[in-house]
Amino acid sequence: MEELKKFLFLLVALMLVLVGCTTTNPSLKDTWLNAVNQTSSESKLTLSADVNIDGMNLTNEQKKIAELFEAGFVIEQKAQDEHNAYVKITANNDKPLRDLGVWTAKEKATAEILVKENVMYFKTSADPFFFKVDMDEMDGQDFNMQSQYEMQQKVMEFMKGEFKNYISQFNYEIPKLQDLGFKTIQTPEGKEEVLKVKFELGINEILDFIVYTMDNLANYERLDIFVKEFAGFMPAEVQPTEAELTTAVTEAKTQLGQFKAMLSGMNEESLEAMIGKDIDFKITTEYGISKEKYIASEDTIINIGIKDPTTGENGSAVIKATSLVWNVNGDVKLPEVKDAVNVTEYENDINKVRTLPDDTPLKKLLLQKFNASFTIGEPYAILGSDFKELDAAPYIKDGSTMVPVAVIGEWLDSETKWDGNTNQVTLKVKDTEIKLTLGSKEAYVNGNKVIMHTAAESVNGRTFVPVAFIAKELGAKSEYNSETQEVKIYFE
Repeated sequence: MEELKKFLFLLVALMLVLVGCTTTNPSLKDTWLNAVNQTSSESKLTLSADVNIDGMNLTNEQKKIAELFEAGFVIEQKAQDEHNAYVKITANNDKPLRDLGVWTAKEKATAEILVKENVMYFKTSADPFFFKVDMDEMDGQDFNMQSQYEMQQKVMEFMKGEFKNYISQFNYEIPKLQDLGFKTIQTPEGKEEVLKVKFELGINEILDFIVYTMDNLANYERLDIFVKEFAGFMPAEVQPTEAELTTAVTEAKTQLGQFKAMLSGMNEESLEAMIGKDIDFKITTEYGISKEKYIASEDTIINIGIKDPTTGENGSAVIKATSLVWNVNGDVKLPEVKDAVNVTEYENDINKVRTLPDDTPLKKLLLQKFNASFTIGEPYAILGSDFKELDAAPYIKDGSTMVPVAVIGEWLDSETKWDGNTNQVTLKVKDTEIKLTLGSKEAYVNGNKVIMHTAAESVNGRTFVPVAFIAKELGAKSEYNSETQEVKIYFE
């Protein structure tokens, strides 16, 4: 039942976001209903957030991120249908990314994502080709993209079905909605006449909107059906029974009524008194509605400000979004991919990852998977981002960190062989073969003799090898922190 309560809370929160500004104004309400059935379109969105960081105790990294968002992003989208789409994101100012070392390519920072049915392609402007992810190949992995794809289909069915039914009866009136008349906008397809409408929402209007939504949802005659369909998004192991759903709907109606009663008498002044902060919040939006009753343009400015009257500390932000939409339900052409490689070919092959250009962000990301850290005397390791328990703790001998050979195999996806006749252990990581003999400082790397600082040895029946030597022969670097007794192995 606790999971069900969380689910109902999520449902209410989601409804507040999804129903947005649906009104009895025929033009606006029709745009929402039409948007649910929209199949294809092209759009361009410019998004920025100017955050006032004066007086805020931010790290250099946080300041750079604020600079990045202040300049904003351009997001270009092409949707052929719900299964085939393309997105291109460009940073208007990529200098903060360069200052942080995240972006080093000479090209402007841009990312592209193309989805064609069950296959996703992605690349940045620094990549020589597209990387390909086949969702069918991801089954059984930690992140099951096929299940995510199926969830997307459920969401689309819900939006076109029960959610559309709910929107049809949602009759919230936006106060002071302004009709600005017909105006001309310029899209890549040419000039278009649109009906411009404008509205402003402050804290009082938003509180009023929440109260209306609480009451409307509590009294929705199809609430039981609505909740049942929404519950289909929950994991199978916590799916509620019919009896639990019935009880939950009854409880939800009661709680929605109580919440409505609590908020009904609240306004901006009482909210500020309750939280002990002065709040400045306003949303200003101007829509351009096409003759076919789709939103063809949008200009939104969100002003947010919070001040502590006791300490004088304050923060503010201005979020701006400007968008154009065209070719709605038209013939949308997606980019063609001529050169693509399967990302699975790289994710388990350190040598292949290192062949990627240094400026490629994916190279930095994939290399992190091969990083490792060991703590002397502790029976665990961090392999990439995974915590791994060891059957024996690492130790130091003659200045070298010794770890069980078994963990090397799991860490680097290597083949490990033991020859009891020669007391020799062989590790093969893709095209690199390392042979070690217990008690000997001589090692052979691809047939070439190399002298180690410390010999491999057997302790309590387990073979230990000098991890820094192994890593070095594979092109990695190592660092030792004497205070924490932690050894870090990383690739560049």
